[in-house]
Amino acid sequence: MKKFEQSFINEYMAWNFHDDDVKKRGVAEGIKIANCGTARNLLAMNMPIESIAKATGISIAEIQAFN
Repeated sequence: MKKFEQSFINEYMAWNFHDDDVKKRGVAEGIKIANCGTARNLLAMNMPIESIAKATGISIAEIQAFN
């Protein structure tokens, strides 16, 4: 299975849990979880980390930790 396909499957599974996360943790935490998923997708697409940080509001250090 290609890395992109596995990434898509992981994201699909994460979105299934997203609604529960929002209910349990609150809207702000749910947004952060969603932005982390977006950052992982953009990282898998080889977008520059600085651009990902600007787009998602996640720190460069956090994004680097995804690898």
